[in-house]
Amino acid sequence: MRQDRRKAKARQTSKLTEIREALLSAGYDTTAKQAAALGLGRSTVWVVLNADKRAGPSANVVKRILSSPNLPKAARQKVEEYVKEKSRGLYGHSERRSEAFRDQLSDLT
Repeated sequence: MRQDRRKAKARQTSKLTEIREALLSAGYDTTAKQAAALGLGRSTVWVVLNADKRAGPSANVVKRILSSPNLPKAARQKVEEYVKEKSRGLYGHSERRSEAFRDQLSDLT
């Protein structure tokens, strides 16, 4: 069980890394530029994109990211993939937490 959870968290970290790489490829090479693209504060961006071991961005943070007019297309695609995967419970969260995440984002779909 513990190994499965580790794999799930590694998958989540990998997806967050993909989001960061999409931003870097689009020229957002500093935390300040990434914050502007994501519509978040710099400290929030740093925590989300630098493999922090917590649960990943909350539904409210994801909503803010997806509502950002400056979000590059490739990064938007990765965030949307993140939402789908987290909603399906692929990052080791309980069904209850995954359902709550889905419910909070239901107005986006």
